[in-house]
Amino acid sequence: MFKSEKLVRITIQVPEQFISAATGTLARFKLLHLIRIDETHLGHLGYVAETDAGLVNEFDELFKTVEDLLRVLQVPLETVALEEAVIPEKEIFRAKEYLGTIKSESESVLGDLVAVGKRLREDKALLERLKLLPGDLDFSRLSNRHYVSWAIGLLPVRGLEKLEESLSQVHHAFIEMGTLQERAVILAFGLKKDWQIFERALKGALFEPIEAPVRVPGTVAEMISNIESGIRDLEAKEHSLAEQKVSFQRKFGAELLMLRERIISARQVLSARRFFGKIDKSYLITGWIPNRLFSDLEKELKRITDGQVIIERVDPEDLREVREGIVKIPILFNNPMLISPFEKLTSLYGTPRYREVEPTVFFALTFLLMFGMMFGDVGQGGVLFLLGYLVFRRFYRYIDYGIILMEAGVSATLFGFLYGTVFGLEGLIPALWMRPAENIPYLIKVTLSFGVALVSLGLILNLVNALRLKEYENLLSASGLAGALFYWVFAGLFMKYLLLGRVAPGELNFLGWAGAVLMTIMILHRPLYRLIFRKEHPSRLSRQAGFGTELLESIVELFDDLIRFVANTVSFIRIAAFALSHAALFAAVFSIADAVAHEKGTGISYWLVVMMGNVIIILLEGLVVSIQTVRLEYYEFFSKFFRGGGEPFKPFDQEIGSQGKPL
Repeated sequence: MFKSEKLVRITIQVPEQFISAATGTLARFKLLHLIRIDETHLGHLGYVAETDAGLVNEFDELFKTVEDLLRVLQVPLETVALEEAVIPEKEIFRAKEYLGTIKSESESVLGDLVAVGKRLREDKALLERLKLLPGDLDFSRLSNRHYVSWAIGLLPVRGLEKLEESLSQVHHAFIEMGTLQERAVILAFGLKKDWQIFERALKGALFEPIEAPVRVPGTVAEMISNIESGIRDLEAKEHSLAEQKVSFQRKFGAELLMLRERIISARQVLSARRFFGKIDKSYLITGWIPNRLFSDLEKELKRITDGQVIIERVDPEDLREVREGIVKIPILFNNPMLISPFEKLTSLYGTPRYREVEPTVFFALTFLLMFGMMFGDVGQGGVLFLLGYLVFRRFYRYIDYGIILMEAGVSATLFGFLYGTVFGLEGLIPALWMRPAENIPYLIKVTLSFGVALVSLGLILNLVNALRLKEYENLLSASGLAGALFYWVFAGLFMKYLLLGRVAPGELNFLGWAGAVLMTIMILHRPLYRLIFRKEHPSRLSRQAGFGTELLESIVELFDDLIRFVANTVSFIRIAAFALSHAALFAAVFSIADAVAHEKGTGISYWLVVMMGNVIIILLEGLVVSIQTVRLEYYEFFSKFFRGGGEPFKPFDQEIGSQGKPL
């Protein structure tokens, strides 16, 4: 928390016979950010390992086969823990043999089940079509006509007149047999020589043909009876085959899930080798790992290789490439469970650099505080909490957003008690602090004070980052210590005037002198920095030209930063604005509810409108408030200290999962 996880760079040299076991161990540890050997000096020397593309493709095909079997057998997908490392070169034969056994035992049953299901669907569809026709209709009597063709099907009732008009120039006859949902069941006759004209006319009239069943002879009534008997036989057969499928599910389900995990692991091992190097009979692996995991990883690798492994550990500060900025150290966030979901929102703004302050904890706390101030309501906060809990329990992919929703709901509920409002009703509970609509000036003062505090926090974090990153020149600039002191002097006197309504003359004199001194330092911060640290331009000419340019740049930067200081602070008034709009929306909802209840003359309509209004406010204003809160975080807070430009940490399984074909 407050800083990213401490990482160390490791280089592993492992004999070829242990590479699969070593890769499996790295996969189990997960928190390893691999570095491609071909991007290092060893890669430039040609020490890059090769991956067997044919073997990768074989595992891809096996994975598809396993997925198909799991889907057909309706086995729920579950993650299964592997007890041993997977060696792809051996696993491929085991997997093929086991899948061959399953397919030989179950393929005929599963194939018959699919065929019977298809036949059942066709017969039931045919049965539905036949029930539209008269029972005494005999298709055999209509067949084998020498001069006449016919068609039977459904036609929109409105299309009959259009069809008659289209066929007015040729001989034709229609027999209506009934209607179904504004469609007529018709039997159409025409001469064979004119049948192409018939087909075009029928298509234009949106005619839907009912295909005559060839395999079931007799009248329609006899056909229906025979098909119903056949359906019963097919359903009995399907039930028997389904029972056999259930037995296959119980027999092979767990093994298929285990095989699926082993294939995934083998595929990961093969994909990981694209990152590795190879010298003679040894593989080279390099990457970043949390310092706390190094000892455990070293012990495990020595155990599985019988000590035939060499592991080199280097701190980032000892690497020349890191010191010179050539290599970036990846950022692995290190936050508690209730804070870690906000890492996604931090990452949307950027990834901090390795020594930079990790701002997620500040983001989380201030986000929840501002959200609660703008969306304070006991009832609606409770609804948000329940929605978040539902997401947390039911939708694993969105678990982080479920946690954020629950925490936002708790914050809104707490401020609801402070504001004394439950679903917009202000008389049910007392306000422990204030009612926003009745204390507008005070609310504005509170939000401005909060804005000053958050901007000040951003300036403090900026100073910490400047010291950590050794950006000492910026300490004298408007964005550094001088600018921070200038802001605090002016903001302090402004807040005193805002809260007490007066400022002493001596304080104004101090403000003027302090402001003049600090502005002078900020304008001359570059030459002052060179003077203090004895850093000069190489020539007198460049020094004179550089001073004028630097002076102009500093003046522009100064006024830009001063304007942003004011804009950033004033921007926090939107917290008060949205807290007031929250109350105003409730007032509008209750006004509409009163009008509807007065018109309808019932109390039920009043509460229905109130309920619908609350739903709309939760969905609409909840989204708008969230967006505004994130905006304040990004533009007013993060912009004060967040450098960004870091490289996100990619765990072992995610890194290699992005290479080649996904499983």
